Amino acid sequence: MSTIRDEWGENSSLGRLWATLTALAGERGRAVSVEFVCAVAAERFGTEAACLIVTGPKGVAELHSSIGELGHRIPELEVTVGEGPIRDSLELGSPVLSTDLDAEAALRRWPVFAPLAAEAGARACFAFPLAVGVVRAGVLVLLHGTPLSPGPASLREALVFADLVLAMLMGEQVARSGPVPGPVGDEFPIVGPEVHQATGMVAAQLDTDLETAFARLRARAFADGRRLSEVAADVVARRLRFEPDPDLR
Repeated sequence: MSTIRDEWGENSSLGRLWATLTALAGERGRAVSVEFVCAVAAERFGTEAACLIVTGPKGVAELHSSIGELGHRIPELEVTVGEGPIRDSLELGSPVLSTDLDAEAALRRWPVFAPLAAEAGARACFAFPLAVGVVRAGVLVLLHGTPLSPGPASLREALVFADLVLAMLMGEQVARSGPVPGPVGDEFPIVGPEVHQATGMVAAQLDTDLETAFARLRARAFADGRRLSEVAADVVARRLRFEPDPDLR
């Protein structure tokens, strides 16, 4: 990725950050990967966890990488309840900053997600979109277990980290000659292969479409107070079977 430093110049924000990360990676015996950049972003921002959400060609969001338990748990929770700062940042194409998910403002904005996120151990969530114009490639998310109020300098630096991650992702896509992500769609399934498989099985069990099956899977996870991946694993292992709702017949 040496072209990043060449393209933006050593004196630009991206160029300086790239030089700093290159030196830091050398000290730690690491490569400057997207995962490494996300981890350092969390360190610099003072958060204990992070995750990177990327959108595919059809605007479907997926978890690219995560740092810390919260980095995996919180995106999955958003999928389960259907609301949260990551979704908002993807849809709006702008940063969504919550310094305390247990505060009144957060509870009003995300009445289902916020209290569950706080219960799961996340009190602060900062979502920075990876976007250029209508191209929305994803969101860089920084998470912390206690309320956190970053200053303007930290926020500016986080935006530069997001720009760098976007540049690296787009560079990877160009190298693979793949399509550049388009505008994000209505779907927001940050799920793994097991959840996809379980959705297909539930659709067959209920004789319904995949969208309805996925909604039933999410509803069961929410009602049971369990992780979506755990419910999906039970379906795939045939420990859990969905039956048609007699009230809908």
